[in-house]
Amino acid sequence: MTPEAERTRPPRMAPGLTGLTEPELHDDLEWSDLRISGDVSGQQADGVEIIGSRLAGMRLTGVHVERLRLVDCVLDTCDLSGAILHDARLTRVEFRSCRLSGLVAAGSRLDDVRFVDSRLDEVNLRMITGRRVEFDRCPMSKVDLYRATLTAAWFEACDLTAAEFSGASLAETRLAGCRIDGVKGALALKGVDIDAELVMPVALAILAALDITIDRETAD
Repeated sequence: MTPEAERTRPPRMAPGLTGLTEPELHDDLEWSDLRISGDVSGQQADGVEIIGSRLAGMRLTGVHVERLRLVDCVLDTCDLSGAILHDARLTRVEFRSCRLSGLVAAGSRLDDVRFVDSRLDEVNLRMITGRRVEFDRCPMSKVDLYRATLTAAWFEACDLTAAEFSGASLAETRLAGCRIDGVKGALALKGVDIDAELVMPVALAILAALDITIDRETAD
């Protein structure tokens, strides 16, 4: 693994963006080179494409979007709690200080996507595929990565308590400074690059996955 070469590629945006303060979602929507703010909570749409744009402080709580495509976008302090994103495709996208609790994005494709200081507790990422997906200082308790296929992913200083990894493929992935108490499917961590602090937690998680118990009386 060559971490320097595999870090997430940042979004590419034009220097000047046009402001949009009263957005509305609708089918076959196309936005590009915009700075977008406002509230679209609960709205539904099919076929949304957003390119080269910054979403700042937007409320997208409970939105339901089919075939979402985000390319070269930054989402800053946005709320996507309970959102449903079906068949989403994200390329060079960064989430900064966003709330995504309970979001459903199962089966989506993520390439060069970074989550920084964002809440992803109980997020459904089942069967996603992606390359260079980075989670940095994110609360991710009970995140569901069942059968996810991630290559060159990074998890740094994240809370992965009770996360679901069963059947996941995590080639060239790094885990550093994370909390992994009660993770499920720990055998999927085979081949993952970990820091020294995680040696014991990962070992205990793997032993639990193999239904191996430690006789503490003998150990003492």
